[in-house]
Amino acid sequence: MDVRESDMAQGIGTVARDMNCDDENYPIVQLTKSLTIKDVYSESGAILEIAENQKPSKDCTDDNGNFFNDESLFKSLSFGAGNALFDDDDEDSGSDDDAEAFEKLSRKMEDMTGDGGVLKMEVRPGIGGDIPSRAYVTFHYSAYLQYSDEPFDSSWLRGKPEKKKLDFGELLPGLNIAIKTMRKDETARFLVKSSYAFGKLGCQPRIPSNETILYEIYVISFIDCDAADVYENLDSKEEHAATFQEKLEAARGFHRKGNEHYHEGNLFAAKDAYFRAAWIMEDAHLKDEKEEEERGTLLIKMHSNLAQVFLDMNEPARACTRCNKGLAVRGVHSKDLIAKVYFRYGKAKCMLHDFKGARKALLHAQRLKPNNMDISSELEMVLLKEQKYEAQEQLMYKQMFEPLVQSSAGTLTENVVKVRPEFERVVEQTILRFIAEPNMNELQFPSSLSPVEIACVTAAAKAAECIISVKPNGAETILKIMKKAVQ
Repeated sequence: MDVRESDMAQGIGTVARDMNCDDENYPIVQLTKSLTIKDVYSESGAILEIAENQKPSKDCTDDNGNFFNDESLFKSLSFGAGNALFDDDDEDSGSDDDAEAFEKLSRKMEDMTGDGGVLKMEVRPGIGGDIPSRAYVTFHYSAYLQYSDEPFDSSWLRGKPEKKKLDFGELLPGLNIAIKTMRKDETARFLVKSSYAFGKLGCQPRIPSNETILYEIYVISFIDCDAADVYENLDSKEEHAATFQEKLEAARGFHRKGNEHYHEGNLFAAKDAYFRAAWIMEDAHLKDEKEEEERGTLLIKMHSNLAQVFLDMNEPARACTRCNKGLAVRGVHSKDLIAKVYFRYGKAKCMLHDFKGARKALLHAQRLKPNNMDISSELEMVLLKEQKYEAQEQLMYKQMFEPLVQSSAGTLTENVVKVRPEFERVVEQTILRFIAEPNMNELQFPSSLSPVEIACVTAAAKAAECIISVKPNGAETILKIMKKAVQ
């Protein structure tokens, strides 16, 4: 009986000669105790005890939760060196029927290295410029051996793209060269000789020695952050000695890093990158108007981006600070850039319930971009929120004083709704202690009080001749009492 290492390593207690569920000669057998690789390879050996009560074998034909349910995944794995990719009736490839599959494919490919070490076939063209050296590249890939229908390695199967820095030793030499020949959104296939891949030793047992590898690669995106990485490794003296252009390129690199993190949903990393770019520009020494204009444009972008990050983090006060800093940058800048800052300033003000300030900022943005639908929609939203907020405030004040109603005799009488006597007593004692304490000038009550309880506190505070402050805060109410100033 042969024990499968993958099952033992997971400790699932299963022994089988063949994991094919259709093979009735070698059914799956449960053990009384699971085994690990260490147990099997120990000098003393391992004893296998078969459990008396065997559970039914899992039906491998069950297609519930099929792993291959992603169309892009299926397409990426739908070819291989043993599939119809090589069954081509083309005259060039059909001249030698005894040729190996990779040899047939190589005739349709372009040499990228001059020695045939990396050959390329473009499947789908990309967009934009070439990928620069030392860029961070996000890509998917599948790797095949000759005559293999399934990949021995695939980022598609892992469900997550790879993100590597080129020319930094993080990739096989052939894979590094291959990606540098591509552009964003491009899909290409590469034949990589062993000297550019796993070499004479291979990677046993999956990859034999001196094996050529077929890669299909899809480039999702890339960012050029080399200048930022170089600047990051400078000491304080070197940073101070750096030219404006070096600092500008470094700041732009951090800007690109921040954008990448933001699109990935990593707000904290994006925030750090944007702050780094802003600090570099604020520390830069300027020698002419052109440098001042380049610095100012990038600084406004960084403050604007930071404002958006803080809006997403639900920190409107910090977003307002960033907007104010962006608007304070000297120089003449594009209307689009300034309008974006005012737009985000208006959104932050609205989140702080400063509707007047929000309208003012959004109207500034609208004057700069009169046909922008996002600005118009946000202005309408601010108006609706302000009306709703005022209605809630009126309702709160109405409910606050409902416990006291006017009787037919013209005197104030208590309504049916009353607070508990214990609550009244605690409020009175608290206010008396507050008045007696010379070092306290303000007392805030819990924001979770009901309208009736707020009315009770208000009445007690009035009786003690205190100043009352009631301020709505969303669904809650902030209630404070203050001592009157001594005349």
